[in-house]
Amino acid sequence: MPALHCRRAITGYPAPHFPLISRPMYRVLFAMLACHALVALAVFTLPIVAPAAAKSLGVPATMVGYYTTVMLVGAVFATVITAGFVRRYGALRVSQMTLVFAGLGLLAMPLAVSPLVALPLLVASAVLMGFAYGPANPASSHLLARVTPGHLRGRIFSIKQTAIPIGGAVGGFALPLLEARFGWRGAALVACGACFTLALALQPLRRKMDADRAPRAPLVAGSVVAALRLVLRRPALRRLAAASGAFAAMQFCFMSLFVTFAVERTHLSLVAVGVALSGGLVVSVFARMLWGWAADRFPPRYVLAGLGLGMSAAAFTASTLGPAWPYLAVVALAVAFGSTGTAWQGVYLAEVARHAPADAVADATAGSMAITFFGALAGPGAFSALHALTGSDAAGFLFVGAITLAFALAFLRGGKKGPAE
Repeated sequence: MPALHCRRAITGYPAPHFPLISRPMYRVLFAMLACHALVALAVFTLPIVAPAAAKSLGVPATMVGYYTTVMLVGAVFATVITAGFVRRYGALRVSQMTLVFAGLGLLAMPLAVSPLVALPLLVASAVLMGFAYGPANPASSHLLARVTPGHLRGRIFSIKQTAIPIGGAVGGFALPLLEARFGWRGAALVACGACFTLALALQPLRRKMDADRAPRAPLVAGSVVAALRLVLRRPALRRLAAASGAFAAMQFCFMSLFVTFAVERTHLSLVAVGVALSGGLVVSVFARMLWGWAADRFPPRYVLAGLGLGMSAAAFTASTLGPAWPYLAVVALAVAFGSTGTAWQGVYLAEVARHAPADAVADATAGSMAITFFGALAGPGAFSALHALTGSDAAGFLFVGAITLAFALAFLRGGKKGPAE
């Protein structure tokens, strides 16, 4: 007699149902992990090979900052229209297309053979990368929400989000080696081939994973309005999205400005600070899983509050960086940022899925992520503007620290007025 039915046989009452980690959930999780990791590697490719690319093209390496800005603009646009494409074509097909867009973005890079053609090609590459990066979370959330039991949602969504630092770490290790052997163009082409290969490898899974698609569903006109309206009309989603904008501003300030800020303030070498940053990103892989486990065991709003308090404390501490700081303290600060400022997305996306209607997870995620990307765009810009106005690098970290602190305290309020009741 199957063990599950023992209680019925002994007591006459139905056996309790214990949701287990199913094969479909594993299949979706691993497929999305691979997809996200390769998209992340593609997004990180130009920043990693930028010194070699800039030298061969005769342009400043700092242009990579503009590349990231254009990519995020493309990500905002792609995100808000994702839900319609998920409904019509299926979430796995959208995930495959993110890999195709990433591959095309990588393919455009080697075609930049002179400064004259580099600008339009790199703009096109950045837009394509945004089209890859933006839809990834709405599509994967749609798939995972269907197969993940509620008591595992925080952990599963957080594990899925480890793909971003994993992709960055793999890129940071493999791309310099490929660049040394094949040149920066060859490295981009290898990454391009990997994206196209995975897009094809996922095809056998499509029949089952995209069984819920509706071929006549509207694509853009209704989906954009529906996604944003869903988020703005539901207090829990609205507050989560607003908080994510603040958290994303903190994350992108850390990722794009911490190394420069720390080098200038502490006079440590670029390599030393880069190693500290890498340590923070490695820790973030494990921190994401830890926060996901905590969100499954305790009220998620308290976990989000803890993340907000942690990243605001890190930002306030960063404003005091100076030559007297020992190197281990700089490493500890990078780890603090990595374990909070780059580790919150899994808990956030799981909460968005929990508060969204069961048939509109992609819409809720798309609308929320659009606001997240706006925060990511605004954060570094506000940081630079404050530096120009005050003449102080510390002002930017104090500003983003204050904003994240405000949302952390709002999460702590609890009750019906909390950010994610």
